[in-house]
Amino acid sequence: MAVFLSYLPLWKEAFVLAWPVMLNHIFVTAMRTTDMILMGFFGPAAVTAVGLGDVWESIILRIGLGLGTGSISLISQESGVKTAAAKANKDIILSQVIYVSILIGIPFIFIALFFAENMISLLGAAPEVIKLGSQYLLIIFAAAPFRIVSIISARALQGSGDTKTPMVVEVISNLINIIVSAGLALGIGFFPKIGVPGVGIGTFTAKTLSALIFIFIFLSSKSEFNLKNPLKHWDFILIKQLFKVSAPKIAQGLYQSLITFPFNSIVLLFGTEAAAAFHIARRVFQQLIAPMHRSYYTVTTILSGQKIGSARAEESKKTVEAMIILTIISIGSFSLLIFFNSPLLVSLFGDNPETLAIAVRFLKAFSIGGPVITIYGVLAGHLNGAGNTQSALYGNLFSQTIFKLGLSYLLGVVFNLGLLGVFIALPVDFLGRALWVGRKYLSDDWIKEADFMISERRKEQNNS
Repeated sequence: MAVFLSYLPLWKEAFVLAWPVMLNHIFVTAMRTTDMILMGFFGPAAVTAVGLGDVWESIILRIGLGLGTGSISLISQESGVKTAAAKANKDIILSQVIYVSILIGIPFIFIALFFAENMISLLGAAPEVIKLGSQYLLIIFAAAPFRIVSIISARALQGSGDTKTPMVVEVISNLINIIVSAGLALGIGFFPKIGVPGVGIGTFTAKTLSALIFIFIFLSSKSEFNLKNPLKHWDFILIKQLFKVSAPKIAQGLYQSLITFPFNSIVLLFGTEAAAAFHIARRVFQQLIAPMHRSYYTVTTILSGQKIGSARAEESKKTVEAMIILTIISIGSFSLLIFFNSPLLVSLFGDNPETLAIAVRFLKAFSIGGPVITIYGVLAGHLNGAGNTQSALYGNLFSQTIFKLGLSYLLGVVFNLGLLGVFIALPVDFLGRALWVGRKYLSDDWIKEADFMISERRKEQNNS
């Protein structure tokens, strides 16, 4: 009991940071679900058009999340040191990453302007889908610079220990997204009815507004950040470190998106009902477990980064211990509830008996792996706080290729176990990722890596 009591202050600190992140992810998921529900009013072509547009938009999302990881890692480290030099570094990091985000986002506008139809047709779409999908893609790609700026701004604030402001901004923008999308798609109230493009305009409006609100916050006299001219204060060391941390995260995200195609092909070998069941179970899992998983990951990154930045690496290990115990208790209990209530949960997604029966088994497989994938998230979040994102990348490349794809095919097709082989492979993949980053965490190599990055920034600042 005394051991658990020693973790209470850390759990309290984690909860204060975690609940806004959790709520934000719930709203983001609700927004995506709303878009698909709206498209259901216009038939399969509209649903497919938005789905294919989102496949390409996920590239922008992955870039934004990757740069956001670099931002939260570097800024959390600087936030752990209460000095004028650290404050100046935070300002320069934010200013430069916003500048880089705009530069990276602008080309997407021209790519969609000239190649939107080709991009949708490349995915094998029918003529009507190509028409609707290219309209949608053009609009959401126009928001690319704002989308990326919004993501990295939220991560910068989170890295400084403020998770409430990003939550408020994102909740407001997501509500506006839902209102504008529904209004323009269906012609509700004073909105004209324009169908699929209305959903794109809703997304564009929300992401643009979100980015502008964040910039306004940073320009406010009450902000703890002071934006600086990125060209005047250009720092190659910071940019190098930003991309060193961000690039593996971007590659990891793109690989996770890419690997869904061959994995879906494996599941489809067992019928369309199996494929539908997988997506139902995955949606339930993402709606119920993912917000907690992502918030634990983010909180661990923040707390570990701050402690590592202030030369308290050993204390950061205590944070990891606390978050792993919290994961076992909370995610473990929640996963048990999902496991035993899986028939009820999947029943919300239709009435096809065969599809729902398979979905129950998929959801049980996901729930078994729920605590394990969250432990992976905690360990990966800690390493991210230390500036190490390569380990999570390598763990994902190895585990998803060998277990999610290889083991699924080996057990399901070669050994003729059918879907049982896939059900086994899913939690094994989660375990493989956790063991990979766990090995890196236990090595303590991340301490030297973090110390080198921090000293490199300090040395550059002293020379400037």
